[in-house]
Amino acid sequence: MKPILLTISREFGSGGREIAQQISERMEMPVFDRKLIDLTADKCGYSSQYIQENEERMTNSFLFNLAVSGPFTNLQSAESLPQDYVFLTQSKIITHLADQNPAAVFVGRCADYILRDRPCVFSVFITADIDFRVKRAIEEYNVPADKAYSIVTRHDKHRRRHYNYYTGSEWGESQNYHLTLNTGKLGIATVTDILAEVIKNA
Repeated sequence: MKPILLTISREFGSGGREIAQQISERMEMPVFDRKLIDLTADKCGYSSQYIQENEERMTNSFLFNLAVSGPFTNLQSAESLPQDYVFLTQSKIITHLADQNPAAVFVGRCADYILRDRPCVFSVFITADIDFRVKRAIEEYNVPADKAYSIVTRHDKHRRRHYNYYTGSEWGESQNYHLTLNTGKLGIATVTDILAEVIKNA
């Protein structure tokens, strides 16, 4: 298999995480998703729960270019800007994992932007209509039906703000990705097949 770093950005409930796992198993590629939480927690000295709850909650005082490509700041700034420090640390971890794994799948966490200058990167955005995603949230994630719509839209809002803040680009805009796929129209299995073919022909 030729080197390919597949990055999957996704709307909440669209099936992006499931697709990543299926691609990982079918193509025998490591997938980095929730594992990044534990790695970041170990490096930052925070708990995994803290990282999971706060990694997409931005602050208002860090330059995204420094976060992606600049040197580590000292811990004093990390203590005053914990979300920024989490992003900086996670960016370094993603870069290191990409160095160590020429073929891998990265889910979310601005990986498409962090790895954007690598010729082997193929970035995908997974979308679906709101009814499809609310239904999946209820059925797959056990989200209460009366709260599902607000939970889905709230997650999307956090992801959009996080991505826009740290990259300077618009989350979900088609020009920021190599391919946008709609699981509500195509189905998760078909989207997985499409991406498997992309990897085979990379």
